[in-house]
Amino acid sequence: MKRIKACLLFICVTLLLSSCQTSKADAKDKHEIVGDVLENISAQYPVINYTGDDHNIWMDVEDTVQASEVKKEIQQQLKENHLNGYNVSVRARDMKQVEKEHRWSLIDSYIFEKFRKKEKDEEKYKDVTTKLTNITLEDPAIVAISTPIMNSDPKAKEYAAQIQKEVEALFQSKKMKKLIEGDAYKIVIYDEQDQPIN
Repeated sequence: MKRIKACLLFICVTLLLSSCQTSKADAKDKHEIVGDVLENISAQYPVINYTGDDHNIWMDVEDTVQASEVKKEIQQQLKENHLNGYNVSVRARDMKQVEKEHRWSLIDSYIFEKFRKKEKDEEKYKDVTTKLTNITLEDPAIVAISTPIMNSDPKAKEYAAQIQKEVEALFQSKKMKKLIEGDAYKIVIYDEQDQPIN
């Protein structure tokens, strides 16, 4: 009787472990299949980028194609692979807009790095960071700098002016001028409560 119980327990544990491994393999296969579908779409259409999770797929394509056409193709390929339940969102993007967003994202990261390096030498730049803002083709780019100072501090305006001077000095470098490409921009310094100082 004990042998039968032990044998049954062994069989149950083996079946349980194999079913867990199968479900992990199925999940991996699902992700691989979705990856393959998105790679196929990228080969067919001018895809800018894509991302997703277990229930959603987001994709940006150049505005030279219809977003609805790309969405339909993704859904068709998912259906052919028996993958249901995905919400697919495809957005057509103006390449000039995408290019400008990319340049200003790089500029933002250079500013951030400048203040990280300065922070090591000068305590006054501790916790000075950048924050991304919406970039549009029509409007000047906003260079947003967050600081740990309060707007009510008597030295807040002077502090904001020093930070602005640092950013403007950085913008005079050859690399930054090339990235800015003559775009209009505005530097806004914020206090710790997200209120503009300058």
